[in-house]
Amino acid sequence: MPAIELARLKIQAAHLADTFGEPDVFVQALDELLNYYTNRTIRSAQVAQRISVPTYRTPRPVIRQIESELAVLAEKQPDKAITLSDALWKADSLEARLLAAFLLGNIPSDQAIHALTRLPVWLNQSKDKEIRSALLTDALARLRRERPAAFFSILEGWLQSPQATMQVWGLQALIPLLKDAQFENLPAVFRIMRPAIVAVGPATQLDFQACLQALERLSLTETTAFLREIILTNPEPGMLRIFRRILPGLSPELQEALRETLRAQNNQAPA
Repeated sequence: MPAIELARLKIQAAHLADTFGEPDVFVQALDELLNYYTNRTIRSAQVAQRISVPTYRTPRPVIRQIESELAVLAEKQPDKAITLSDALWKADSLEARLLAAFLLGNIPSDQAIHALTRLPVWLNQSKDKEIRSALLTDALARLRRERPAAFFSILEGWLQSPQATMQVWGLQALIPLLKDAQFENLPAVFRIMRPAIVAVGPATQLDFQACLQALERLSLTETTAFLREIILTNPEPGMLRIFRRILPGLSPELQEALRETLRAQNNQAPA
């Protein structure tokens, strides 16, 4: 891999951006650029876990420069950005698919709602953890920030699904929002999470726990009250077992509150 010279990289990324409206040409030019910067010092064994999709092992500064060029174009030409994202997804490399998610997350939010109907299909086609994470974070970034009602509508559909896979998508997509210290609309989160909590099982347990960890950092009091109400009014045996399993991963304060609630629920259960 040649040394990264910023001036050269900027020129290369700009030339790539010139083909923004020509998806086939762009994908070919991207392949040439990423091949130029391929890190060949990394052994194949080191990327063996990424068996679901090939990768150029591109250094992060190269991807950041490409993203910088694409963000401006996605804002100004959203229709072309959506078309290009489809072509990048079909290119089927790690870097191309990450860029596809990035493009969806940078188009104006009013156009994003229709474009994001691709997500379930793309998520179902993705076995790579990094790509799934990009689809649930980067692709939803602008909608999450600018149109929270539309963002919640998408997640609500996933969290109400009887399919554990879709519930996982909804829980994982909530995490970036819950990590925002400025976020305050916890009632909306509690509302859309409720079906997934009542139906929680082994497949969604870890993501449920991660959401609770983020929620209690935002408001321990509100999170405790919400979970207490669910436990006392929806005493599903499977749900209660999951609550007991995840207790060690929560804060001591929330652990104690939930233990008391679980004991209270057990005492009020019929003999």
